[in-house]
Amino acid sequence: MTVPAIIDRVIQEILRILIEPIMEAQFFKHSYGFRPMRDAHMALERTTDVCHKTGYHWIIEGDIRGCFDNINHTKLIKQLWHMGIHDRRILMIVKKMLKAGVMNESRITEVGTPQGGIISPLLANVFLHKLDQWIVREWEEKKTRHEYHPNSRNKELNKTNLKPAYLVRYADDWILVTNSKSNAEKWKRHIENYLDNKLKLKLSPEKTLITNVKKNPIQFLGYSYKQVPGKSRTGWIPRTRPNDKRLKAKVEELRKRTKTLRKLNAEQLVHQINDLNSALIGIGNYYQPATWVNIELNRYADSLKYTAFKALKPKGGKWTPANICSNLPLRHKDYTTQIPAIKYKDLTIGVTSLGFVKWRKVYQKNLVETPYTPEGRKAHYERTLKRERLARDDITMSLTLSHLIARGLTEPKYNFEYLMNRGYAFNRDKGKCKICGEPIIGYELETHHINPKLPIDQINKVNNLASTHQTCHKLIHCGQDVLKLVGKKAHKKIIKFRERLKLEAQEIV
Repeated sequence: MTVPAIIDRVIQEILRILIEPIMEAQFFKHSYGFRPMRDAHMALERTTDVCHKTGYHWIIEGDIRGCFDNINHTKLIKQLWHMGIHDRRILMIVKKMLKAGVMNESRITEVGTPQGGIISPLLANVFLHKLDQWIVREWEEKKTRHEYHPNSRNKELNKTNLKPAYLVRYADDWILVTNSKSNAEKWKRHIENYLDNKLKLKLSPEKTLITNVKKNPIQFLGYSYKQVPGKSRTGWIPRTRPNDKRLKAKVEELRKRTKTLRKLNAEQLVHQINDLNSALIGIGNYYQPATWVNIELNRYADSLKYTAFKALKPKGGKWTPANICSNLPLRHKDYTTQIPAIKYKDLTIGVTSLGFVKWRKVYQKNLVETPYTPEGRKAHYERTLKRERLARDDITMSLTLSHLIARGLTEPKYNFEYLMNRGYAFNRDKGKCKICGEPIIGYELETHHINPKLPIDQINKVNNLASTHQTCHKLIHCGQDVLKLVGKKAHKKIIKFRERLKLEAQEIV
């Protein structure tokens, strides 16, 4: 894969900012890949919901072969035009970008989008929008003479010769849910012909399968999905689990990284444990919506912990209850399970367990959510806030800061004790800003030193730290009258924090 130069990436990002709002207003509502405020979990939940509500269990697992590498430039430019991009200057820039060659390989690229390009996923969604439109026009958004009530529409359509089709797409991976094997085969042939004739794309024969999910699972976005007998209206319930092959590969990769811990010095070791923990949490978070997440992850949890213990033992590592470790206090507080940990100064740094994962319900995409309207941003903020209240595993952990501390590139007060105690302060503050009292989402968090003049062994104690929003933190230090910017209650707190800074400074003098 070629990586575009900085100037190319800047131009692509500018184009993305210009084009994306126009495209987002028109894209298919159940296309989830590489779109703002959408993710793989929503695509999985849509699949589960459709199968449950319709009772359909025949699914086409679709994969477009080399989609990003085979996009026809002329058709893509025409599609941009039809979707509202009528500024010829923009279209010419996109065309030149598409035609740019690959260093040491070719001067001109005849097909495909820029490899590694910021704008490539957006352009791929634009190109595949015609496929989405064509499929949904035949069922989900079929125009009928009579305006049916949403609850009875599908029942009436089932009386016709139409072939049911519920599409869920994530970039070039997609599934289509229908009611019978024969209809699935017909849809597969139709889609294959449409891609070939209209978009000059091909389905991947080895990856495009027709599956009865009551008998065999489908593999979609790293998950294995199947229906099994259970108590429900249809008599069947979903069973989702991590794709075994993918999960096993991830675990082996983590095992290799864990074994390298024995070769590091103290500061590098703490950072690498932080990095490893972030990867372990990432796997858990991705598979959290799977109904069998605990069963599957626990298969590997103990062996990974033992690998970590063997790597840390030469460094003084010991089995330690998770809830007394200094790192990840929000994640570890409910677990007395023994995990391998080392002592670093006054801190106990543990390698977390892959088994510390709790199943979490994922809700379907709220179609109101979009970054381009005030209502959409508000709805997204409220959902994100609710999600982070349920799972705050490493909201206070910054790997960038951890890396800088390990390399000695921060001020002395920003050390590993500060990094770990941010979590305790955040937990004590119940995830709310000490200035405005509003909840804090991860990217908004900054931790204020109430008295920055204390000795190094006292400055990062929890009682000297306060959780704030970035904007509220700036108001403490700006030195200006901010009464007009905030309410009276928040203003009093800002003044109080400022007075503490001045008083402490005077006492030191």
